[in-house]
Amino acid sequence: MINAILLYNPAAGRSPLSEERFQKVMQRLQRGGICCEPVIIPSDGRDSPHLELRNKQLLIVHGGDGTIHHAIQQAAGQEICLAILPAGTANVMARELGIPLDLDGSLDVALHGTRRRISLGRSDDRYFHLMAGIGLDASVISRLNRPLKRVIGQGAYWMAGVRTFLHYQPQTFQLHLSEETLEGTFAVVANARSYGGNLRITPDAELGDPVFDVCVFTSGHRIRLLQYLHGALWGDLRHYPDVVYRKACTVRVTGPDLPIQMDGEVVGRLPANFSIFTPGIEVLVPPERSPVIDSRP
Repeated sequence: MINAILLYNPAAGRSPLSEERFQKVMQRLQRGGICCEPVIIPSDGRDSPHLELRNKQLLIVHGGDGTIHHAIQQAAGQEICLAILPAGTANVMARELGIPLDLDGSLDVALHGTRRRISLGRSDDRYFHLMAGIGLDASVISRLNRPLKRVIGQGAYWMAGVRTFLHYQPQTFQLHLSEETLEGTFAVVANARSYGGNLRITPDAELGDPVFDVCVFTSGHRIRLLQYLHGALWGDLRHYPDVVYRKACTVRVTGPDLPIQMDGEVVGRLPANFSIFTPGIEVLVPPERSPVIDSRP
């Protein structure tokens, strides 16, 4: 019998996990040889519950990328494997790893999947699995109406984006890489290819690589943001003359008192240091996606 924790956010996405569906999940895991201790994450996502991971082999997360973000804060560096039951708005992590978005399919992966080690990003004592953003996107997320997000999904982000754009004044900050210093007004330090929805900002990023993809936007003109958006949706931002794309293992960001987001959660303000957390974390993926990419040197 495998001992596990099932961390779930009953308010994640637009299809909350009903009591009936929750019981069916628990029963199926039990039949598959997994003994689960259920732990609820608060619907506002502000305070993560303590996870007692000792003597546990599996951490099953039912929720979106924000719920996964909360889970890895305690699971990173532990001898535990992550299983994902995607139930969020964008489910970027699940899409990146080829995990089915339906509950039955993702349960199959939790029961029969193959372990794959992915890398994690780190800033001080906080971890992220997808990306960190400085400037514009963190400002958008800080304006996000979370109750509305549960009703209309990604539309809530677009509404917050419009409100932010109307008053946004780009500010310049500095990114210090190992061999150069860059200046930008918006930057993404990414561990994953997809940014969210249909946006592609760091198309060369791989979850298993022990290196960040860093995309820096240098223009200070607000109207240019709309052109960046067009490129992220339908083009290739790497071809834009005022966009700088780099690979880096460490990034230090300094400048004005700008917000920082990680995995869609506003977590702090500049200055900040980003590095690869080399132990990473193991995740269960479909067998056909099973070639293990070890992020450890």
